[in-house]
Amino acid sequence: MIDKKNIVLGTVLAVVLVIILGMLIPLIGGIIALIVAGIVVGYLVNDSIKVGAVHGALVGLFTGIIYILAIYAISGFSEKIIGGLIIYSLGSIPVYVLIGLGGGIIGSAIKAGRKDEDLSEEQDDAETDEILTEKDQKEEKEE
Repeated sequence: MIDKKNIVLGTVLAVVLVIILGMLIPLIGGIIALIVAGIVVGYLVNDSIKVGAVHGALVGLFTGIIYILAIYAISGFSEKIIGGLIIYSLGSIPVYVLIGLGGGIIGSAIKAGRKDEDLSEEQDDAETDEILTEKDQKEEKEE
């Protein structure tokens, strides 16, 4: 099931980061922004790696579309640029989707790792409680 709230959140985050990081680090700022947004969405979805990948890919798709539309708007909706923009979008949008997909996988893997750590900590706590309970029972028998 698609989590629309997290996709919108990730897309907004990606667009803002593309603008900010694109100005600070011109060549790789957009890539870093998409990876970070994909990681956030993959982490927030917290179902499985597959679901995180799908959500990350959707964030990449929507970010790519918004980026292309922003370039078109900045150019003044010129008819002269539309041909080149279509060709550019055929190459860039799939790249955005793949980068978002990779970020979603990383975010889901991080969340899965955190769940494993939490489960092991809970097991350790349960074992400690059992040991303490056994000690209490032995002390009561001795009294």
